[in-house]
Amino acid sequence: SEDRTAKIWHVESGECLQTLRAQGPRFTSAVFSPDGKLALTASLNPVAQIWRVDSGKCVHTLGGHRNSVCSATFSPDGARALTASQDGDAKVWSVASGECLHTLSGHADALRSAAFSPEGKLALTASADHTAKVWCVETGECLRTLTGHQDSLHSVAFLQH
Repeated sequence: SEDRTAKIWHVESGECLQTLRAQGPRFTSAVFSPDGKLALTASLNPVAQIWRVDSGKCVHTLGGHRNSVCSATFSPDGARALTASQDGDAKVWSVASGECLHTLSGHADALRSAAFSPEGKLALTASADHTAKVWCVETGECLRTLTGHQDSLHSVAFLQH
């Protein structure tokens, strides 16, 4: 929200269960972990945050980007997080420790989106450099660059089998 909060709502009752407050500028995205116990927010700050849903407490601040974090998501097993930044890098994080496991560098412009593959072994990034890249989550290696677009990419996704 523009008021620098993310709210967790009970849809059936309309009750606000938690309010998560950004440390600086507004949040740009928010997602739940696969088990629903954690939330992950990205913001106009160069950080993402992992929150406990039951208490609304921030458990990890994922720092290290040099510009806004535009996208953040959990791996299918909930063990890792993936962030994409306007700085052109994506990062793979340990959800348990908040440690950066890999920095995925190689795009020539800002990132707009990132996604995990259904099995969580690959990551896909979308960039303003007109390309998408496929990455190995375990090693951080770029496996393939997908070209052919004539302008910025804004979203990526893997086909669910």
